[in-house]
Amino acid sequence: MQSNDKAFSIQSVERALAVLDVVAARADEGCRLADVVRDTDLGRATGHRFLKALEGLGLVELEAHSGRYFPGVRLAGLGAAASNRFGLARRAQPSMRRLAERTSDTVYLTLRVGDEAMCIGREEGAFPIKTLTLKAGDRRPLGVGAGSLALLAFLPLEEMQRLLDIAAPAAPAFGLDGATLREMVETSRRCGFALNDSRVIPGMTAVAVPISTSDGHPIAALSVAAISSRMEPARRTNVVAWIREEVRLIESELAPVLGSMASGSWRAILGKGSVA
Repeated sequence: MQSNDKAFSIQSVERALAVLDVVAARADEGCRLADVVRDTDLGRATGHRFLKALEGLGLVELEAHSGRYFPGVRLAGLGAAASNRFGLARRAQPSMRRLAERTSDTVYLTLRVGDEAMCIGREEGAFPIKTLTLKAGDRRPLGVGAGSLALLAFLPLEEMQRLLDIAAPAAPAFGLDGATLREMVETSRRCGFALNDSRVIPGMTAVAVPISTSDGHPIAALSVAAISSRMEPARRTNVVAWIREEVRLIESELAPVLGSMASGSWRAILGKGSVA
């Protein structure tokens, strides 16, 4: 392939991914062509051409009566397969169920995806007031939400600072500012677990513990969320201890898988934004 052809192909892939990102960000209400044009700087004709190509591949779906695009079933399948790399979702499922039964609250499994955190699992407890703030596939800037905060706070200091600088500009969209985000990171590092105490959603508190490799690098996080009255300090201490029990079990299951990877290769995967 000639270098010009190769550059054109890479540019096309980058544009297609940009369009997919816009559609995914509007998964609930649907995405219009105008949204794609505005958020990608593509021309109207080019944006439409990419949407039709993605529709033909089953990666987006057009709702005929509204003219809005939604993530396609094929994209959902690819996302589910990617999120279960190393069997993480499968390996964590028993722990999530035990935590949901033990706490009666909502349990989340969060994965680092590049500079973001993605929810890849949710287990609901029996308590009648639910805290269903995330569903599988939802993405947040690192630091926003307890699981996401655990992924950020317990990174090596230099990497944490770099990612904190990236996350800070996005924080105001979630009711946070850069200074508050830094304070939450510092508190988490000091306490040994992540705490989101009504910072993102008033009246809801969540705690999280990172799932880490043998050398202490967080790749995922397990969290429990509840209405704040159920997360007073005494109970919170118990919940964190229960999460830690399950995290140790998950880490022991993952150890042979992660140990078989070349040194640093999982860091490269995370840094490129692939799921690990």
